[in-house]
Amino acid sequence: MAGCNKCYEFIERKIGDGLETYGRFVARHPVKILLIMLLANGLLSLGMFRLNYVIDVQKVYAPLNSQAIKDSDKLANTFPDTSGSAFLAYQMPDFGKQAEVIVKPLNGDILNATFLNQVKTLYDFLYTISSTDADGKPVNLQQICARSFGNCSIDGDIFVGNEFIYAVTTGTPISYPSFMHSTRGPVYYEQIVGNAQVNSGVLQSASMLSLRVTLRTDSSYYSDTAKNWQNSFIDRMKEYSSNDFEIVFSTADSLSTELNDNVSGDIAFFSVTFTLMITYACFATMTARCDVVGQKQNLGYAGVIAAALAIASAFGLCCAVGVDFVSIVGVMPFLIIGIGVDDMFMLISGLINSDFSSTIEKRIGNTMRTSGVSITITSLTDLLAFAAGTSSVFLSVRNFCIFSGVAVVFCYINQVTIFAACITINENRTEQNRHYMTCRVLEKSSEDTNPDCYKFCCTGRKPKSTREAESFLDKVPKWILPRLFAPVRGKIIILLLFCVYLAVSILGVTEMKQGLDLRNLVDPDSYYYKYREWLDNNFPGGTPVSIVFPDKMTYSDFKIQSQINDLITTANSEDTVQNNFEINWLSSYKMYPTYDNSSEANFVTGLWSFLADITNNRFRNDIIIDNSSLTIRSSRIHFMSESIKDSQDQGNFMLTMRDIADDSSLSVFMFSPAFIFYEQYVVVLSQTLQTMGIAVAMVFFVTFIFMPHPLLLVYVSVAVAMITVGIFGFLPFLGLTLSSITMIHIIMSIGFSVDFVAHICHGYMISEGESRNERMRNGLNKAGAPIFHGAVSSILGVVMLAAAKSYVFFSFFKVMSIVITFGIAHAVLLLPVILSLIGPSLPKLKPEVPHKTKLEGQTGIELNGVTNGALKVA
Repeated sequence: MAGCNKCYEFIERKIGDGLETYGRFVARHPVKILLIMLLANGLLSLGMFRLNYVIDVQKVYAPLNSQAIKDSDKLANTFPDTSGSAFLAYQMPDFGKQAEVIVKPLNGDILNATFLNQVKTLYDFLYTISSTDADGKPVNLQQICARSFGNCSIDGDIFVGNEFIYAVTTGTPISYPSFMHSTRGPVYYEQIVGNAQVNSGVLQSASMLSLRVTLRTDSSYYSDTAKNWQNSFIDRMKEYSSNDFEIVFSTADSLSTELNDNVSGDIAFFSVTFTLMITYACFATMTARCDVVGQKQNLGYAGVIAAALAIASAFGLCCAVGVDFVSIVGVMPFLIIGIGVDDMFMLISGLINSDFSSTIEKRIGNTMRTSGVSITITSLTDLLAFAAGTSSVFLSVRNFCIFSGVAVVFCYINQVTIFAACITINENRTEQNRHYMTCRVLEKSSEDTNPDCYKFCCTGRKPKSTREAESFLDKVPKWILPRLFAPVRGKIIILLLFCVYLAVSILGVTEMKQGLDLRNLVDPDSYYYKYREWLDNNFPGGTPVSIVFPDKMTYSDFKIQSQINDLITTANSEDTVQNNFEINWLSSYKMYPTYDNSSEANFVTGLWSFLADITNNRFRNDIIIDNSSLTIRSSRIHFMSESIKDSQDQGNFMLTMRDIADDSSLSVFMFSPAFIFYEQYVVVLSQTLQTMGIAVAMVFFVTFIFMPHPLLLVYVSVAVAMITVGIFGFLPFLGLTLSSITMIHIIMSIGFSVDFVAHICHGYMISEGESRNERMRNGLNKAGAPIFHGAVSSILGVVMLAAAKSYVFFSFFKVMSIVITFGIAHAVLLLPVILSLIGPSLPKLKPEVPHKTKLEGQTGIELNGVTNGALKVA
């Protein structure tokens, strides 16, 4: 291992030399650097005026450019939007613009003529809701509703029609799942009645019904006006009440709007978090000595402000270059403020462990040599972990990682410029014996001749040793941590506890679920939450699926018809497909009198007569006919899935349908608007593993560059792997699933895991001792306090999110809590035990180095007469 140790020593010395040179430069020009960087941060922050907020849940949380999105675009380009004339919901290429009211009768059953007449008043009320277009002109529902059979298309209007009410009044059996209307033909209603009780194909009772209004989207004018009407709908429905029934309601944009409002409210917690961080930083930097000269509380302010400026600069730059702000980016400030304060404490630790008899320039240089290496490693690992996340197919993950990665860069830059300059200014103040608040020159205290209260207010001196410069909190980890792993019994207990931790984590991994419950994205007090709860718990979860034949085929050919029938039969044979719902123009046409397959031209001519029949209106937009050549360019057939509630089953259903289409010799694909969301259930695990793999590889590379020792690489890799397994395993115990949101947390955990581990490994390698145990104890003395402060500051950064109402923020709090807990546990418990037992070989002090202050230009750090820098390692 001697060669490895020499390699580590060489790399450490070269990087340290560069950082020390830079630190000396900062020490010579602190005011200039501070002013330049404050100006730069201010200018970058102006980019926030270009902030563009994307709140569309489909765009943010569904995979970008997925197969479902491509199929949706292909469908929209193949079949015209008929929402203004012949709209049918199951033909939509997306979810469109719509508003829905779910009605629950107080008597418990919708098959009551009195109740249905009361619902009719609600139905009529919907027509009174009006809004305005972009020019401010009033627009009512009649003007912008999707139209079918000459009327507004409202799913559920069958319940308030005279024929249905008459059937209920006279006790006529009501067929299920379709009601036969005299002019509209069979009207399918299974998906808009809740808790239906059916016997022999006859509806016996149902506890809820839905009225779903669909709006026109066949031009940009109608699409934009539909948004305004949806907003008016929500406002009016919040005011609506009835003594006969309960209602819940929603629109196509409700989830996005409520999520945005929810997250925006929780972002306000950052002001409290910032206050907590300032308070802790000042308290943690308060020296234990009763002295107004040696106090470092101003550095606490400077470190937190430097991190806050980094956040503002990152937002400004990202917005300026056109990166969209998405809701989950709102948690970034809570994360970055903790990272920045962690770096701050690391730099302060390097300062108070430097040689107090040296010049300020040399002390700043030595601070950058030791602590600068640590924060460089952690910043690079955080940056690369986020860089890996920018390759994600989820916009939420990608943009969060872009914002966070840029913020990490600015955080590092601000700490080594703004904060390093502030350290220099503070050291100059101390050297001149000035008061830490008033900067007034004080008389130097004559040790203990004056009372403490007098020294606290009127006198003081700069610290002479690390002990004098430490704060109260700096002493805590030095006192506690070495006592935990020093006894053999303590080491055995720690190793056994981590074995239990690993076993529980692996068990949790086997119980992990995938998917994102959309209801969780909003406040439980939101109108959308209650709507979603009623919808999910009481209504069937089936979704219409289209079998789309996008290319020209000879439909009169018996072979083609057989292949189409085989395809439909195969789909219907799946347990996840309903057998009682099929909208098949071909099978219906074959039973019509004008059917003629003697030639393709005769086939199409007979088809025109078939479509001209009013009872076959529903098929008109399922067939695209080329009149010039009397051929069919495209067509589609529809069926309905069974109620599939589990997200993984939904993803498997989509894949099964695609496999059936792919196995056919026909040019065909299957599509449902729900597939756009189902895509995330299919790709989230593979995406998470792929992104994690890239992140781990990058982190491994950085670790190899900065700590090129095989044992350290092994220990870091094992620790990161164990922490990651723990995060995966504890998701089920926290009530979380693997989704695009928790995927962000897992990517983030890679960087955080290495942060804590790297600090302790670096502390061990730059420490001396006659045994591994002693060397580890000295390493904990150096790295223990920064790790402790980093953990506390990270916890303070997210603790306010425990009160967050949004799932995005509250889940972030949960995962960050275990990331910090597991990271700290591995860094200060497991790794110290391992390093004290089988760490890299022990250092030997160079005998030629005398115990005196180093001359200018020499490398290393002298800790009160004991050299600690470039070690001669065996």
